[in-house]
Amino acid sequence: MRIRLLSSLVCIGFLVSGLFTTHTTFATTSHPITDPMKPWTITFNKDVSNQTVNLERINVQSKGKKLSLFLSADSEKVIVKPKNPYLFGERYILTIPANFESSSGNVLNKNVTKEFEIIGTYIKNISATMNSLATTISITVTPEVAYASYAVNSATPVMFIRNGVDSFSKGQIGLLQGDLITIRVMDETKHVIETQYYEVK
Repeated sequence: MRIRLLSSLVCIGFLVSGLFTTHTTFATTSHPITDPMKPWTITFNKDVSNQTVNLERINVQSKGKKLSLFLSADSEKVIVKPKNPYLFGERYILTIPANFESSSGNVLNKNVTKEFEIIGTYIKNISATMNSLATTISITVTPEVAYASYAVNSATPVMFIRNGVDSFSKGQIGLLQGDLITIRVMDETKHVIETQYYEVK
């Protein structure tokens, strides 16, 4: 998906008029995405400075914490990729700061932001309720899902137990806040149709 930053152009919630001029506005509506490793392609109306110090001004934050990113530029385009997956149910803000430069040294006159959140296509909800004995990991899914598994911090996957028409759960001993759970759901042929990531809270 592309975020186009061109004069008088609206695209996927971004509204920017006159990039690298004196008039810049933006929309703040949150945009749902389902790809936890989604790359954003930002297209400007002028060539951008591809100096590392300039590219690293672009950032993605969640709850005030900056994420590690892969950043690359080619002429008028900048590609922003996360080094680690975005987390299910979390909201993020991608910011192009006011001091971001074109190749000629012009800068934006204010920050430009894009808010997005991670949702699922087949996975509708994930929860991990902390308990002193065991943490119950639960998911709600669509009817296309026949099987589901989870893995904690890249460990060996464990199959969920179906406990309803559209839900699976499993107790897990030893989970801690901040542990990363990888959820995979499968169709009747056990083909993985979606993968999402969840952090134990």
